[in-house]
Formats: sequence, C-alpha cells, structure tokens
Amino acid sequence: MRIVELDARGIDAHLDELAQLLVDAHAAGMGLGLPAPLDAVGAYREAAAALAPGERLLLAALENDLVVGAVQLDRAGGNGRHRAEVRRLAVRADRRGAGIGRALMDAVVERARALELRLLWLTTHERTSADRVYARLGWTRAGVIPRWGELPDGELAANAFYYLEL
Repeated sequence: MRIVELDARGIDAHLDELAQLLVDAHAAGMGLGLPAPLDAVGAYREAAAALAPGERLLLAALENDLVVGAVQLDRAGGNGRHRAEVRRLAVRADRRGAGIGRALMDAVVERARALELRLLWLTTHERTSADRVYARLGWTRAGVIPRWGELPDGELAANAFYYLEL
C-alpha cells in the first residue's frame, strides 16, 4: 500500500473507487457529513474542485493502483491558519481492520506538520468504532455535541470532537 496526494485529475481518474468508499461508509451507518440520498460521485467532484495547494488536500491509500481509503485535510482561514480539519476518513469495507485508516491518519498528520500547522481537529459520531479509534491514535476528545450530525437513515446523532496538537 502507498499513500499519495491526489490532484483534481487524480480524483477524476479514481472517481468510482473514491465514491465506493462513501457508499460503503453510508452502508455501515457513517454519514461523513453527507446526507441521504448519497451523491458519492458528486461529493468527490466537489472535493476535487475545492483542492488548493497547502489549503485543502486529499490523500488516498492505493493498493495495486486502486483506492482503498482516503482522507481530506482542510486548512482554516482567517485567524485560524494554524489549524485544519481532518475530514472524511473512509476505508473500503473489505479492507477495514488492515491498518489503512491508521496509515492515512499518520500521513495526514505528517502532511499537516509539513504545512507547519499546529492543531488538527475532527468530529465523528459518538459511540462508533471511529470514536474509539481516534483516542487510540493519540487524539484528545474535547467533548460531545448532541444531535450534531445526521446519519444516513435520517436519525440525528451526537458527535464527538477530537483534536491533536502538533
């Protein structure tokens, strides 16, 4: 497995594989900030259009040139230029548990350090496997906000917020 940063052309070349990540996530009950009905292809087309060097990037885990996982980093503007949000970490359903999510998180932290960021943050649905993973990766749980995110079935879920000081 190798982790690469995809540009807009790279996203387009792997669009179906990236979209499958979101389809798998929704099937597992993870919203990833996308309401139902899911437009997975549209979500990655929007991500491609928003890419900007040093501002917003997408890292993909490739096995045999196929995307098996991805994560996005979105730098804050204004007086928050020292921080960024980690968004839409997703791993293909048949590859979960193989260390791909950890490798993507390690890579996004390394990339954030290269950009001289000092703080990362993310949010995930409370009491999920993702909620437990971030603590194991050394992230600090800042708290929980009830009814923050919408699950694919339309139910509102509490979200846990995490941060990592670099």
